[in-house]
Amino acid sequence: MNLLAKREHEVPAALEKVFPGMDELVRSMFGRMIEPGSGLLRGSVFDSRWETELKDDEVVVKISCPGCKSSEFDLEIVGDFLNFKICHCEEKENSAKNKHYVFRERSCAEYEDSIKIPVPIKGSEAKAKYADGVICVRIPRDRQKPLPAKTIKVICGK
Repeated sequence: MNLLAKREHEVPAALEKVFPGMDELVRSMFGRMIEPGSGLLRGSVFDSRWETELKDDEVVVKISCPGCKSSEFDLEIVGDFLNFKICHCEEKENSAKNKHYVFRERSCAEYEDSIKIPVPIKGSEAKAKYADGVICVRIPRDRQKPLPAKTIKVICGK
């Protein structure tokens, strides 16, 4: 049973004998159960949807955030980390004539995350563009010759 174990092969045989077909019953009623920490329980509308693509001359990071404006983003590169914060606020108001009510709706959402870039980059030359609900950040790679590795011998002493 997925409710008691993370993987199906970890289900004790005794429980399967007592409750035969429980996995199929739960899946038919609720679908696949989510794992803790999978992002679905975070409570954010943005839910950390980003991808990193390593190219020969640059690193491309795409962050999905539909319905936002470019003024709601805060991007920063510190060392080999891309830090981003999205603060989205929206307000709708409908005041119909000859009606005795005013409809007003407000929603605000914030999301903040850091992405570790796995290669050396030139953060000062990064460029970002927002189109079709996706921020595309292009960061040139730093192709300087890496420092050679140094082997250090450890001496045991008393």
